[in-house]
Amino acid sequence: MPELPFLEILAENLAARVSGRRIESIRIRQPALLQTASPSPESFSGEFLSLPARVGKYIALETESRRAIVIHLMRAGRIAMEEAPAAVRAKSRGESAGGPRLKQPKQLSARIDFDDGTALKLVEHGKEKRAKLWLADDLADVQELGRLGADPSRGELSLERFSSALRAGSRRLKTLLTDQRAIAGIGNGLSDEILYAARLSPMKLTGALSPVEIEALHASVLRVIEEQIEKLRASAAGELPQREPREHYLVHDHAGEPCPRCGRPIARVSFVDHETFYCPGCQTGGKPLKDRRLSRLLK
Repeated sequence: MPELPFLEILAENLAARVSGRRIESIRIRQPALLQTASPSPESFSGEFLSLPARVGKYIALETESRRAIVIHLMRAGRIAMEEAPAAVRAKSRGESAGGPRLKQPKQLSARIDFDDGTALKLVEHGKEKRAKLWLADDLADVQELGRLGADPSRGELSLERFSSALRAGSRRLKTLLTDQRAIAGIGNGLSDEILYAARLSPMKLTGALSPVEIEALHASVLRVIEEQIEKLRASAAGELPQREPREHYLVHDHAGEPCPRCGRPIARVSFVDHETFYCPGCQTGGKPLKDRRLSRLLK
């Protein structure tokens, strides 16, 4: 699932492509995608888009009149641009052009057509369609955004606020870091990298952290997120990212490979409905973590 760095660069690189564009139509191809009954997609015709923004794990496309199109890509959703077909480009130059009508991919869930012939497409690969889209007369009307916790890359996650979230209850560190109501934007991959940087076990309880460990974890959250944003900005090179590069991670999705710090093989364990990657040598005192998914199946 796309996380904060991916979505930050997506919003950043979308800006050059859609800011100031006039919406001609919004077409919903997957009925389950649309989460709101009103306003209607048709009512956005004629609106001009302003700067796109990332809000947690959401992409918000506001119009100049402050209306909003909000997208959550979930696991397999992606955003791409479609350039103007030859006929539209030729018309703008006063020429004529033929050619076959462009076919829409089966994975297309929605598209926003602009009056210059370009389009923003939301595609979702695979059979399971879980992406979501909201239309609102004001961004504040999208209740899901109001439930988000502090955003680490917006200067909202102070050490004091982070400490309060950790002390609010006794939870696994992995669970706390990926709880969008506590901290917005961190998911499975990013949490693995943060915990590795802080040398902490993903299964350690928040209430068991010392003040020194809390400071180290807070610093790791901010540093790892900034590093991942910079890496993705460089690799995307102005394009709309379509995947989170595995090569940017040190431990996540690197099971069996040597730890960059101690050389011990990176381990993998099932936790809730995700796989967690960690270094036994650097994070768990040399002990492998128990596979909790397997434990439940054997009960």
